[in-house]
Amino acid sequence: MAIKRAFTVFLCLALCLPVGLATPLAAYADGEAVERAEGAPVADPEPDGSMPPIVAGDLFAEGEDAPDDSGEASDDGSGFVNADMPLASIENSWRYSEGELTFTERDWGDGGMLALRYGGSNLPEGAQRWGIDVSEHQKRIDWDRVKAAGVDFAIIRCGYGDDVSYQDDRQWKRNVAECERLGIPYGVYLYSYAYNAEMARSEADHALRLLEGHDPTYPVYYDLEDNSALEEDADFAELASIFCGTLADAGYKVGVYANLNWWNNHLTDPVFDQWERWVAQYNTTCHYKGEYRLWQATSSGSVDGIEGRVDINYEFNCYPWDVNHTDWYVTCGAFDYVYENKLMSGYADGNFGPYDSITRGQVATVLHNMAGKPSVYSSSFSDVDYSAYYGDAIRWARAYGVVNGYGNNTFVPDALVTREELCAMLANYAGRIKGLSTFTSGAKVDSKADGHAVSSWARGSVGWCLDKGIISGIDEGGVAYLRPQDGAWRASVAAMATVLHRDL
Repeated sequence: MAIKRAFTVFLCLALCLPVGLATPLAAYADGEAVERAEGAPVADPEPDGSMPPIVAGDLFAEGEDAPDDSGEASDDGSGFVNADMPLASIENSWRYSEGELTFTERDWGDGGMLALRYGGSNLPEGAQRWGIDVSEHQKRIDWDRVKAAGVDFAIIRCGYGDDVSYQDDRQWKRNVAECERLGIPYGVYLYSYAYNAEMARSEADHALRLLEGHDPTYPVYYDLEDNSALEEDADFAELASIFCGTLADAGYKVGVYANLNWWNNHLTDPVFDQWERWVAQYNTTCHYKGEYRLWQATSSGSVDGIEGRVDINYEFNCYPWDVNHTDWYVTCGAFDYVYENKLMSGYADGNFGPYDSITRGQVATVLHNMAGKPSVYSSSFSDVDYSAYYGDAIRWARAYGVVNGYGNNTFVPDALVTREELCAMLANYAGRIKGLSTFTSGAKVDSKADGHAVSSWARGSVGWCLDKGIISGIDEGGVAYLRPQDGAWRASVAAMATVLHRDL
């Protein structure tokens, strides 16, 4: 199959390129070249693994002109590029055979699938957000109306296949610009035709090129569904590792999209556990037994601002926007523990700020939550607004000596907390609230490369935290450092509070 396809590519290039692509380059169906009408639009793969039939003019509304042939985005900002460019392969997937639809959704009635098709506040059990995934197939979207319809997020196709500009999604630039303009959280997907490592690397480069200058809130998903990869007996674990690893190394959150059958039968390697899963199953419930974040429930959705049908997706196990399920403070169980036990929460903008330095007011609040939020009276600090979120916590912390103020009767709630100060506060909580002994020999402090940098007043607290496994040091090149004067991260506080509250 691969030899046959390579010969076909060579033949097409030899015949077509010398005449300036007067006949657009062929697409491939089961290894055979298929000539397309000049200017025929690229078919958009349904993110569930399918492709709609390719119809010339399908991308344009009635009476709407096709884009010019300049190769540049149109002046109206639509993002369309040269309509005469070579086109994508004819997709063969679980829903389509050589571009022909072979799967139709069952009519579940008003109480089932119909309810899922309209998104909105009537979410399936366990879902926390709903969104759409879009591409050039949805034509020119009115994103103001989409936002007004209540969509929580959008997953936007950036392109498909190898890193060549004519395989960029023709609405990518406009769609991503509109989501950014309106503040709609978005992710990205690239439809894959890869069946070997070289193709996967090219697809990763394709995504990186289009992502330059953008910072998606949701992951960049690798859309694995094309039957050509099955026919070539592709190593999906290798392909996904190349694509996802490249994107992750560039700083993007990553995930993989496939339908239920592929997840159950083709994408079973443990390597997939490290990335977000997006599962397509057109049903009233998703039957995938593993962990997943997004469920694509239907391709027949209807959302104001979008002409025709659109895929509807539901999000489960939602983390704050800046938290990934593979982050160290998540995999160790700390994040889920502090959230489930209401010891910590995120910001109003939906972020957690894992690497923000924590403040004195925030630490007092965490410790107060750990104690069950008792109401107590204590004298007031002169600089504390007791109507603020930390007001009751600071009263409690002063009453029990868990977090002390300064000599001039100030608390300075917004001051940042160092790592050694945090150890002192945790040790105070352990001794005065939990009644634990905080005695330590201090030997573990001296065993650290920078143990000598710990302030004399903090040695006992730091030593006790080391003894109890509340802290272990920061590994830098195989050497553990305490970094006692560095600011304490919110993620670190989550991990340390979990050990103190759950294990001691």
